[in-house]
Amino acid sequence: MKTKLFVVLFSILLRGLTSVAQPGPGTSSPRKQLADYDAELRLPGGRVDTTNMVRRLQELRVTTYYWLIAHAATDWEDLKLFLPQAARAHIDVWPYLVPPSESAPRNGTLYPEPFRLDYLRWAEEIAQISLEHTNLTTWVIDDFYENHALYTPAYVGEMQQKAKAVNPKLQFFPLMYYGELNRKFVDDYRRVIDGVVAAYPQGRDEIDHAWAILNDAVLAQPGELSFPHYTPSKAGDFIMISQTARLQPGPHPHARLRFRERDDFTGPTSGYHFKQVLVEGKVAWEEDVAGGTNEWRQIDLDMNLDFDLGGLAKTNVTLAFRLLDKKGVGNFGVRWRLKDLEIEGLQVAADFNAPERWQVEQGGPFEAGFGAALNKGRHSFHIPLMVMTAAQPVEFKLRHGEPASPERISQWLAMCLDAMRDQKCDGVVTYCLDKGEKSPEFPLVRESFQKTANR
Repeated sequence: MKTKLFVVLFSILLRGLTSVAQPGPGTSSPRKQLADYDAELRLPGGRVDTTNMVRRLQELRVTTYYWLIAHAATDWEDLKLFLPQAARAHIDVWPYLVPPSESAPRNGTLYPEPFRLDYLRWAEEIAQISLEHTNLTTWVIDDFYENHALYTPAYVGEMQQKAKAVNPKLQFFPLMYYGELNRKFVDDYRRVIDGVVAAYPQGRDEIDHAWAILNDAVLAQPGELSFPHYTPSKAGDFIMISQTARLQPGPHPHARLRFRERDDFTGPTSGYHFKQVLVEGKVAWEEDVAGGTNEWRQIDLDMNLDFDLGGLAKTNVTLAFRLLDKKGVGNFGVRWRLKDLEIEGLQVAADFNAPERWQVEQGGPFEAGFGAALNKGRHSFHIPLMVMTAAQPVEFKLRHGEPASPERISQWLAMCLDAMRDQKCDGVVTYCLDKGEKSPEFPLVRESFQKTANR
């Protein structure tokens, strides 16, 4: 009797200590992560080759593998076989689920996911496995915000309650895209998530921006005009930055503007968002955000201001940059970046290196990295950020264009690893790295990971 009573009392005490010690969502800071996702090696019958998976992941020196449950009906069972092998290699494992927009039925009525769209059940089942296999530390849901009609803060909170009732240490990270990471998302979700995986940065500035948003550092990226995803607008909505410029003396007012710009929309949808330069309210340059690339490019404008001003004698004019909606949108996020402004013929008080000195006007739900919007933040929370970068040539080409060579994939990975070194993210994960013996990408990724692991 005394032995049984001692065991019961000890169990109660242990549960109490565990519940007290656990931090709330958005406060944890996991070890720096080198990770890989999906592209699992399979045996001829379709089961995952767990032995060779562990061997190749060890060669990469990864700390974590994201296990996608989506390809075969045996993925869930193979996860249970993989976990102890990964644990012996000191590799954490994050189960990775697909949302309704990517789920079955595929191939008739086959559901690779045993619990289908019951994410409350998924939370409990994953948590149960994590008690037995302590290297299962976190779970992820893909394309989270595209499916936020289901994944409301209340629903995610319920998922977390289900999971943490079983294992208070288990964490949940949504997969997000950089255009979706804004202060509204953080305000809505930071209390019900433990971190974020952010996919496919277009440059180091996007990682820095995401880190700032997730660390209560800024409201908007300096030098940026943007419109959020999943937000409606109406024709005539706009965001504009401006300042008064002094005309240089001369018989024929003339100005030349050079600046570098890029936007993150390369699709064909046109007629909605327009980028503009205005002088005294008149459009001196305009371009649809549609098409093109997301690379920086220089715009060179040569303007006869005597003509533009209608022959009026003026000493000061208003110079403005505007993002304008000519037609309303329902879900069309875009980010327009500006830098390296050079002006001849006009004297301005500040260029893009001093974004806080520009005046901001807006109509509609736009955001500006200029003027008073540059809130430096209070750093009142830290939401861990894992950066996902494409290691699969097809996906890399889709996200970043040609060439989708092993060398360019490696360069993008190096940029992400540099951000981790600079403490602008908590981990880096490669998307769909080919782990076969003849993979042309594997050796360069391995070299980058090993260098980082040895620092």
